[in-house]
Amino acid sequence: MPISILAARAARRALAAAASPDSDSDPWLVGPVVGAVTPHSVALWVRGREPGPVYAWIGQKPNLTDARLAAQGQRRDDGGHAAVVRVTDLRPATRYYYALTATRQRPAGSGPFPSFRTAPLEGDAGPFTFVFGSCFAPRNPFGEAAVQRLLHLLDGPDAPDFGLLIGDQVYPDQGWANGLGRPALTLDEYREVYRYAWRETAWRAALARLPWFMMWDDHEVDNDWYWTTQDRIEARLPTLTRLLRWLRGAPPEARRLSRRRLTAALHAFWEHQLMHAPEFVRPPETAPDGRPLLLTSDRGHFSYTFTYGPAAFYVMDLYSHRVSGPYGRALLSSEQWADLEQWLLRVRHTYPIKFLVSPDTVLHHSLLPWGLAAWTDFPDDRRRLIHLLAAHQVEGVFILSGDIHLGYVAEAWLEGAERALPLWEITASPWGQTPPPWGFRLSRLARVPGVRRSAWLARWTAANFGWVRFGTEPAPWVQVRLETPQGPAYEVRFLRGPDGWQRQALEGPYDDVGIVG
Repeated sequence: MPISILAARAARRALAAAASPDSDSDPWLVGPVVGAVTPHSVALWVRGREPGPVYAWIGQKPNLTDARLAAQGQRRDDGGHAAVVRVTDLRPATRYYYALTATRQRPAGSGPFPSFRTAPLEGDAGPFTFVFGSCFAPRNPFGEAAVQRLLHLLDGPDAPDFGLLIGDQVYPDQGWANGLGRPALTLDEYREVYRYAWRETAWRAALARLPWFMMWDDHEVDNDWYWTTQDRIEARLPTLTRLLRWLRGAPPEARRLSRRRLTAALHAFWEHQLMHAPEFVRPPETAPDGRPLLLTSDRGHFSYTFTYGPAAFYVMDLYSHRVSGPYGRALLSSEQWADLEQWLLRVRHTYPIKFLVSPDTVLHHSLLPWGLAAWTDFPDDRRRLIHLLAAHQVEGVFILSGDIHLGYVAEAWLEGAERALPLWEITASPWGQTPPPWGFRLSRLARVPGVRRSAWLARWTAANFGWVRFGTEPAPWVQVRLETPQGPAYEVRFLRGPDGWQRQALEGPYDDVGIVG
């Protein structure tokens, strides 16, 4: 029997144990999901079928015979019956097993229960491992093979400590992939899309067995949507999207992005992906229950930071203030740029490894005029990002991106203030979605002022996700793989030496699984 099937069965058993309801039926409509971890805490999320409490049980034995009631949360009507339970007073770098129950009754069943590992203390040498990726639609051409590969890794020596989901976790706008058969228009419909993607697929097991950090891209709302002005009064869809929906007979509400629909999408995104995230760099204005208000004058955004041992992460929100209209284009607001620059200066010397998480690709350039899909459509912003890194001589930066339904590793050398500065981008997409039929034939690396030279290191045109391991002994290093359902497609190592960061090629049978050089 294939290993992936055995792993999936074990995951389902653990998930069933995690539910541990007070009756024979599962009280959870979606979840559980392990959210952000710190050295001393974890955010556990679930969405129920009705209002009520949620109790978190924590232990260090797989069968939870040592379980203690660690914390509780509340499912509310106005939050879609979603709740996050924050468990504190945990030990760093420690594995805990858990269960969420709807009553104070101890978890039933013999396990094994799902588990998570808390983050290490800042500066811990490691090594540590994470996975990342983007773009999953149920009923996609690749099925759930990439997620099954992840479940297999969780049971082996290459198991990740946490994961990053960096956009297009759901596709409410695509009827063939959302369980509705048409674009989602209301809050209840957006919630149903999450239920369909996270309960009816292998993601149900994966989300329960690993801490996840998440960020949105366009499809959490609709395809390539944008604001027309910085005051965020009006949002629009691309002309091509509106035309295609008109030709297919979609109703008027599906051919435009009303404030009501945008608010519904945003609230569903907050309920499922942001409630369990770290604290935002510049929190937006919210209602008393925490839901974002989407005020026109609000300069807040959903970007957040976290650290993991010797590495610092900045997870970028590229949609709260994305503008294209009569007064120009901007991917980030001035406040977002200030926040990013301050973070770069703060971690420049204190963390040897920096991961800049961008849901959209930076170095990739499409020869097709898609409109507003990536940094390539905002050339001034891309130049500014390159300038920030080069002018401040920020070394050890790795960009993690997704979105384009293609995977690649690219290298660029920047005109640094002191010396040439290497920059690497690892793009992992899709977990499961339709790739462009032309692959990379209509792509090239971007020609950006301040970039001395650039090159593809690897390219991949089918389902994939990123696997990254990092540490600081004997010197800071980062090891990267493009993982596929069949195994690693490419692997490379980066090491900081006396003359700065350098790339080290690793040998492997990567041609056997179809790497495109």
